[in-house]
Amino acid sequence: MADADVVRMPEQLPELVRVDPSAGIRFTPNQLRALKAETGRTMTDLLGEDGDDEDRMQAMVWLELRRQGKAVPWDRCGDVALEFSLPTPDPTTGGSSTESPRSAGSGG
Repeated sequence: MADADVVRMPEQLPELVRVDPSAGIRFTPNQLRALKAETGRTMTDLLGEDGDDEDRMQAMVWLELRRQGKAVPWDRCGDVALEFSLPTPDPTTGGSSTESPRSAGSGG
């Protein structure tokens, strides 16, 4: 079978995309250009005051998937759930979420 005859299956999308809300929304100019080419709308149209919640969520999913190297169509991003979650702390750092008070000196 020649390469031209190979049927390419659409890329499998995750059911859920997690976004760290403390990181803020980050994007590059090229991602904004690609988003505009894909949707015909600017980031302000999608995320601004006149945008709706569904478009805001879908834009964040689309941008996150692009960061992960997945070039997926805009319409498919509407089927991916969006979750805002903080990263899990690294237990190997030995750090604690609270510090114990320093012990009093024994005098001397």
